[in-house]
Amino acid sequence: MTYDLLLAGDLDTARLSAALADLASVPLEAVDVADAEAEERNWDAAVLCTCRAVQGDLSWSLDVYLAVPEPPGAMKAAESLAVSLGLPVLYPAEPFPPSAYWMALPDGSRTRARVYEQDKEGETVLVIDAVAKPVAWLPGIRVEAQPEVIREHRMPTPVTAEFESWLAGEMMIPEREDVLRAACGRLAAWEALTVRMKSGWPPDGWYPEAFYQEDLANRDDLATDVDRIPPAVQSHFTEALTRVDEAFRAATRDRPVAAEGKAWWWQRVPDPVPWPSAG
Repeated sequence: MTYDLLLAGDLDTARLSAALADLASVPLEAVDVADAEAEERNWDAAVLCTCRAVQGDLSWSLDVYLAVPEPPGAMKAAESLAVSLGLPVLYPAEPFPPSAYWMALPDGSRTRARVYEQDKEGETVLVIDAVAKPVAWLPGIRVEAQPEVIREHRMPTPVTAEFESWLAGEMMIPEREDVLRAACGRLAAWEALTVRMKSGWPPDGWYPEAFYQEDLANRDDLATDVDRIPPAVQSHFTEALTRVDEAFRAATRDRPVAAEGKAWWWQRVPDPVPWPSAG
């Protein structure tokens, strides 16, 4: 198991070695911790950790490899090291966006962190642009919600998948620029909203109001898609859309103040409302 970790703070290699031994449940002599420039390494060690100094808000990059049965996941590894080292330990949260990290904290908690690479006088520095909650160990870092991870978090869309499977069976797979292809994409996005509602708003339990407004505008486009797609698929598409609409109705309530001149989906809000400004 390989871990790509970042540390904020001074590195004590002896303490790191002990923490890695404890993490991997191996004796201290089975751990090899060395600088990236080191030539002599114990390549047969159960734990290999290569340390590289970095510039900016973070101090060290660690490439850790555990050759042990049933190694812990990245979250558990980072949380264990943060507690043992008394330092914030960061690890990638998702492939996209690449700036998305989790920051494990010495008190056993964690928070989102947005990390950018910046060029400063010809050198690459790592900047913690924001964290999702205040971090006592990094008091100068601004606190800001990070909705971009929500946008990139993929949701299952079984109704859309079923419709696309039917299209494939009918040999009607749409081309990339086809109107039907665009309609399928919008149907999937609309269904993803309903799945988020039923699933507790993953990945972080909230949803920006601006994203919800975009979802409603997407539903507007779906209303016109029904008339633009090939007649041979309209009934099946409408059936799929109706199923998703029913799920949307079940997870929403009437809006307290009507949206004048808007379609019925604009007259409804999630129940409960998931954006921070609610209440």
